[in-house]
Amino acid sequence: MPASQKSGKIFYMLRPSREGQPPFVDIKLPGGTTIRQVDEAIHRKALSNAAKALKERLD
Repeated sequence: MPASQKSGKIFYMLRPSREGQPPFVDIKLPGGTTIRQVDEAIHRKALSNAAKALKERLD
Protein backbone atom coordinates (compact mmCIF):
# COMPACT_ATOMS: atom_id res chain seq x y z
CA MET A 1 0.00 0.00 0.00
CA PRO A 2 1.48 3.40 -0.91
CA ALA A 3 2.47 5.66 1.96
CA SER A 4 -0.05 8.32 0.86
CA GLN A 5 -2.94 5.94 1.54
CA LYS A 6 -1.60 5.00 4.97
CA SER A 7 -1.24 8.60 6.06
CA GLY A 8 -4.42 9.85 4.35
CA LYS A 9 -7.49 11.07 6.17
CA ILE A 10 -11.01 9.70 5.96
CA PHE A 11 -13.98 12.04 6.23
CA TYR A 12 -17.51 10.74 6.66
CA MET A 13 -20.63 12.30 5.14
CA LEU A 14 -24.20 11.13 5.58
CA ARG A 15 -26.34 10.82 2.50
CA PRO A 16 -30.08 10.19 2.18
CA SER A 17 -31.17 6.57 1.98
CA ARG A 18 -31.80 5.39 -1.56
CA GLU A 19 -32.98 1.98 -2.58
CA GLY A 20 -30.56 0.09 -4.78
CA GLN A 21 -27.55 2.18 -3.71
CA PRO A 22 -24.60 0.64 -1.85
CA PRO A 23 -24.42 1.49 1.87
CA PHE A 24 -20.95 3.05 1.54
CA VAL A 25 -19.36 4.97 -1.32
CA ASP A 26 -15.70 6.00 -1.16
CA ILE A 27 -14.43 9.00 -3.11
CA LYS A 28 -10.63 9.10 -3.18
CA LEU A 29 -8.99 12.48 -3.58
CA PRO A 30 -5.38 13.21 -4.53
CA GLY A 31 -3.05 13.17 -1.55
CA GLY A 32 -4.65 10.14 0.08
CA THR A 33 -7.80 11.80 1.44
CA THR A 34 -10.96 9.69 1.26
CA ILE A 35 -14.53 10.89 1.57
CA ARG A 36 -16.82 8.06 2.64
CA GLN A 37 -20.51 8.66 2.04
CA VAL A 38 -22.61 6.57 4.42
CA ASP A 39 -26.29 5.74 4.06
CA GLU A 40 -28.16 7.66 6.77
CA ALA A 41 -30.40 4.72 7.73
CA ILE A 42 -27.41 2.45 8.29
CA HIS A 43 -25.70 5.15 10.34
CA ARG A 44 -28.76 5.53 12.58
CA LYS A 45 -29.00 1.75 13.04
CA ALA A 46 -25.31 1.56 14.01
CA LEU A 47 -25.78 4.36 16.57
CA SER A 48 -28.80 2.58 18.02
CA ASN A 49 -26.88 -0.70 18.33
CA ALA A 50 -23.93 1.07 19.96
CA ALA A 51 -26.23 2.79 22.48
CA LYS A 52 -27.87 -0.55 23.37
CA ALA A 53 -24.49 -2.24 23.84
CA LEU A 54 -23.24 0.61 26.05
CA LYS A 55 -26.40 0.55 28.15
CA GLU A 56 -26.06 -3.22 28.66
CA ARG A 57 -22.45 -2.79 29.79
CA LEU A 58 -23.37 -0.06 32.26
CA ASP A 59 -26.32 -1.96 33.80
